[in-house]
Amino acid sequence: MPSRAQRLLQIEDYLFSFIDETRELAEGVGLAIVPLGVGDCDLPTPPHVVEAMRQAVRDPLSHRYPPYAGTQVMRVAAAKFLARRFQITVDPDTEVVVTLGNKEAMAHLALAYIEPGDVVLVPDPAYPVYETWARFCGGEVFRVPLRAENGFLPDFDAIPRDIAARAKLFWVCYPNNPTAALATAEFFDGLAQFALDHDIIVASDAAYTEIYYDTEPPPSFLESPGAMDCGIEFHSLSKAYNMPGWRVGFATGNADVVDALRTVKTNTDSGTFSAVQHAAVAALTDTTSYPDQLRHTYRTRMHILCDGLEAAGLDILRPKATFYCLVRNPGGYTSTGFAKKLLNDAHVLSIPASRFGPGGEGYVRLTVCAEIELIHEAIRRITHVDW
Repeated sequence: MPSRAQRLLQIEDYLFSFIDETRELAEGVGLAIVPLGVGDCDLPTPPHVVEAMRQAVRDPLSHRYPPYAGTQVMRVAAAKFLARRFQITVDPDTEVVVTLGNKEAMAHLALAYIEPGDVVLVPDPAYPVYETWARFCGGEVFRVPLRAENGFLPDFDAIPRDIAARAKLFWVCYPNNPTAALATAEFFDGLAQFALDHDIIVASDAAYTEIYYDTEPPPSFLESPGAMDCGIEFHSLSKAYNMPGWRVGFATGNADVVDALRTVKTNTDSGTFSAVQHAAVAALTDTTSYPDQLRHTYRTRMHILCDGLEAAGLDILRPKATFYCLVRNPGGYTSTGFAKKLLNDAHVLSIPASRFGPGGEGYVRLTVCAEIELIHEAIRRITHVDW
């Protein structure tokens, strides 16, 4: 059998293969696991979105190939959402492209721009796809540290001039996965200026902008002066509307960058199922206040989790956004060791934050994508662990 391509040999197993393997091992010995590892929304998609899909799938026109860039209705709905939520004005014809969720679009952006020898600036820790696809394309990854003492924001001064000169993409994600950190408008302003000064494209992962509590609504990078000249932002319906399995979102920003992404997609996939786009329009034009209800649910769950962990004597970084919570390793444990301790002694599944990059060492990540009863049970079990 022919050997695999070299690009596969330099890539570690995807982050969540760790979770699958760990869960299988635990279940193999009969452990009842409380899964607080993956950010997989446990709540159902809102009924009005499901109904929109049901109606659309009956229409024979939905059964044909969709437009490669997305339906006009979906792109207009995305533009109106951006105007309403962030006061951003974009052209739905040239500055919006519908995607099969964020992950696909992020990979295709790398294909559009990265060649061997190009540098990609990747935060550390970070969602693994940023680094993986940079390497798939032959790019060099420069990890930009995110540190608690700096609010988990990158320090532009820590990026060497020669690295900045060779960089093509700078990935950011705020609200952040895995740290749950927030970015300020001032930070985004500085990021836009840094990118313009060094001719870098900012790729902003905005998957979590609608999951926030105890804070003002998080800003978009594209609100900053000059951002539309150097940036592209990825929005997903997965988190805000519990649609992870539907695989639908959109990318928006600089017209040239959007066009490059569209070109790769046109030659790679055949677009997002039109009926799914119809459902996404129902979400983007929501009038049911569903996002407020969802935020209330996550706020309640997060307070229960954080209060319980602190009562158990653990040191946490109490978040104001996303559905993630970082827990500092107790003394003497690595992140992997801490996660294994949680699994073996409390039967609670977490993720070592070191799996998101070396900068995640020192923490495990827990989620609140579980019913309140399960969170209470996880806390009860953790409380009885001897650290």
